[in-house]
Amino acid sequence: MMTLTEKIIARAAGVESVKPGDEVWVTADRIVMNDIGGPRRIAGLIEELGGLADRERVVLASDHFIPAANLRHANILKVTRDWAQAQDIPHFYEYQGILHNILIEDGLVQSGMLVVGSDSHTVMAGAVGAVALSVGSTELATVLATNELWLNVPESAQIILDGDPAPLVDLRDITMTMLGDLKTDFALAMAVEFGGSFLQKLDMDGRLVLSNQGIEMGAMNAIVPSNDASLQPDSDAAYQMTYHYDVSAITPQVAAPHMVDNVQPADSLSEVRLDAAWIGSCVGGRYADLKAAADVLRGQKTRIPLNITPATHAIYRSCLEDGTLQTLIEAGAIIHPAGCGACAGLHSGTVADGEAIITTATRNFQGRMGSRDSSIYLASPYTVAASAIAGRVIDARQVVEGASQP
Repeated sequence: MMTLTEKIIARAAGVESVKPGDEVWVTADRIVMNDIGGPRRIAGLIEELGGLADRERVVLASDHFIPAANLRHANILKVTRDWAQAQDIPHFYEYQGILHNILIEDGLVQSGMLVVGSDSHTVMAGAVGAVALSVGSTELATVLATNELWLNVPESAQIILDGDPAPLVDLRDITMTMLGDLKTDFALAMAVEFGGSFLQKLDMDGRLVLSNQGIEMGAMNAIVPSNDASLQPDSDAAYQMTYHYDVSAITPQVAAPHMVDNVQPADSLSEVRLDAAWIGSCVGGRYADLKAAADVLRGQKTRIPLNITPATHAIYRSCLEDGTLQTLIEAGAIIHPAGCGACAGLHSGTVADGEAIITTATRNFQGRMGSRDSSIYLASPYTVAASAIAGRVIDARQVVEGASQP
């Protein structure tokens, strides 16, 4: 009787079964890194350890410093590019978007794989039924040189989701509700596995939100089982804790400064005045996010600057072809090239002293998007778009005609 995480770890370790507390050597199917924590930090150490064990397993993306905002950024991109060329890395991406989204778009991670990366949002690859782990840069160098990782098998927590969400309620509202209830350390160093009838209705965009938010729960990994009947947790798998949510009861939520679990109903923050809005990040710049924002903004005008950064170039192109970008631009939005940018406070939307921003970014820690004297409010793309129209935090159901009112 094993959880899905335990089954995948057992396969990667070459053993029949594992249980929580076991220590095993596992072989990584994919080893992933980006420009912020990749070659510029660990290229020398990789060479000291004997070089790459298998370049075919490696995925490298320049996504944080794209496009270069200054000379320092340009030099980091050059270091990354030169290393990728020197090592003949077959899966190197530049100006294509965010690593975590590209992995799924290009089919580089599949159900049952074990993935290791140096970025905390590596957990996002759990959306396809993989175990995806984040490690420090030094440890990643050893994995790149050996393909192996020493792993302590974690306990598992289970979150069951049932029901159908109400109009203008997004997956971010669902995950924020969970974080508000359970807090950021409820699954510390554990595996989080999602289940329930709601999963059967989710496309990949929705699954990416669930797995991505695992890191904010303190989890080692977060996994959404694929629809592959052959790779599911055992019916009698042992979970240390199980939580149930009826998503039909969830309303639009906002995470107020300066913690992702400081969650409040959107309509309770209507007095909060805003200076800017941003839609983007690995979890907030998906195709579904831009489409949701366009649904709210169609025929409207923004009152405050609204920056939009698609997560990948492919998403940018799709939104260009179907008219989504046109709708956003007509409403007053500013469209940026695909990448991480403002989410990490690097460029293309950083926040000034004393400003308040509402965003689909991953985190709202103090100083995360620029000034430490700024305020970051996390919300769904519906709520962000509606708030950009109002110039204050607002429940999107108060803006969209025909929507049920709170």
